[in-house]
Amino acid sequence: MAKLTRREFIQAAGGFVAAGTLASQFPGLVEAADKKRFNILFMMTDQHNHNVLGCAGNPIVKTPNLDKLAADGAMFTDAICATPFCSPTRASLITGMWPHTHEIVKNVQGEQSALMDDTVATEQILFDKGYETFQMGKWHLGKTADLRCYRKDAERLAQESHSRYVKGLPENARDKPREGEVQVEGIAMTPEMAEFSRVWSAETNRSAQNLSQIGRQLLKPEHTYESWLADQCVEEIRKYKDENFMITWSVSPPHALWTVPEPYYSMYDPAKMPIPANFGDHPEVYQSSQPGRMGKLMGEKLLREYLRCYYGQVTLMDALMGRILKALRDEGQEKDTLVIFTSDHGDMQAGHRMIGKSLPAFYEEIVRVPLLMRHPSIKPGTKLHTHVNSVDMISTLLDFAGVKTPKGVQGTSIKKLAQGKSAEDDRPAFCERGKGDKGGYSRMIRTKEWKYVIFADGRRELFDLKKDPYEMTNLGEAKPSAMVDLHKRLLAQMEATKDPALGSVAKV
Repeated sequence: MAKLTRREFIQAAGGFVAAGTLASQFPGLVEAADKKRFNILFMMTDQHNHNVLGCAGNPIVKTPNLDKLAADGAMFTDAICATPFCSPTRASLITGMWPHTHEIVKNVQGEQSALMDDTVATEQILFDKGYETFQMGKWHLGKTADLRCYRKDAERLAQESHSRYVKGLPENARDKPREGEVQVEGIAMTPEMAEFSRVWSAETNRSAQNLSQIGRQLLKPEHTYESWLADQCVEEIRKYKDENFMITWSVSPPHALWTVPEPYYSMYDPAKMPIPANFGDHPEVYQSSQPGRMGKLMGEKLLREYLRCYYGQVTLMDALMGRILKALRDEGQEKDTLVIFTSDHGDMQAGHRMIGKSLPAFYEEIVRVPLLMRHPSIKPGTKLHTHVNSVDMISTLLDFAGVKTPKGVQGTSIKKLAQGKSAEDDRPAFCERGKGDKGGYSRMIRTKEWKYVIFADGRRELFDLKKDPYEMTNLGEAKPSAMVDLHKRLLAQMEATKDPALGSVAKV
């Protein structure tokens, strides 16, 4: 007899016969419906540079909870995003398709339509299998209510909001500006940063979001949106501890605005913030980009202030994730839950004297992302160097849940790799921008030794990652044999995934 999940059991009972009656007639179904699988907790930050974690070897940043997660499970050192900005990669993470396939190749604005109810996605599949599914925080893919797996969650959030919560806060919920600081809305900035913000705010060629607001957030940490969101997550863990659940807890920091409250703001001395080895290398081709212009205008002192705020944000998010992981422990769910932490893309971190991620490049700083995974079947302290692509995530999660991966998914499960049941390999990683059917595209292939990028205008980049890890020397035609091999491998990937840009790329 086929086994039913809780949800299938309830759906079979609803509208026809009381669940108790069905239980008495078909006891085997009830037993199957009550069988509990592993839960999934998917925690995600935005724009998190792969190197800003203690477990990644960073000697300055304080991330004790994520470090423990890595120590208790597996850390993947070479995880690569599908596209180095938000919406395309987020869609690839949950659909297992490359951006040129799911066709979300730009950031989705506001609540415009993006993913719909016929979307084949991890949460949709698990919801239909009886899981309680929740998307908490940043979505960036349209309206969550457009997907059946999140409809109930959307209804709940319509009744509860952080903005309503903040309106009811007392005056002492916010700190005051200090002597010498300049207050800009709810941010206390150094005079130099305030002057930079004044100049940058007058720029006509900049993003709608003013990225120049960098400093000390006056709202106390326990009242921030992310802290409120952590409380919501803990509540759901407690409420559904006896059910199968998948919770995605997604926060914006360390994304702009780079503001952070005390004590996290003062936790890092800007004078001691790490300036990367490629700080002095700023290729002309990217100097006109927003990150290039901002970095030049800011100079080293203000870039250190931005890094100080960024690191503070990372440590605050780590503390909130620690609170969520503690709830799993307290509710006896730690051994019953697959926990994953990652990010959608990275951040330049003053690399090549740039800030943020909005440049048309594929530098390591923005394409590599942190990826940690904990499950009872994963040996503690596992460290893996095999490439992992964003499209691999859906197959991996479904594999752990014992659910077959649907047709059309372009990624591969890394479950056996994480469990030590398959050997590490030298599979390449890929990254892309633009659909490519009407021009305006770029594509990247990364191996352990090389990174090769092609652009629609014919420009190419080739970096020797072993000898030049900071990507300061574009070898171009200097290594023709390496470039020909990588070009062929990239073409093979484009052909296999039916990439519409393929017709515009030279065959050799």
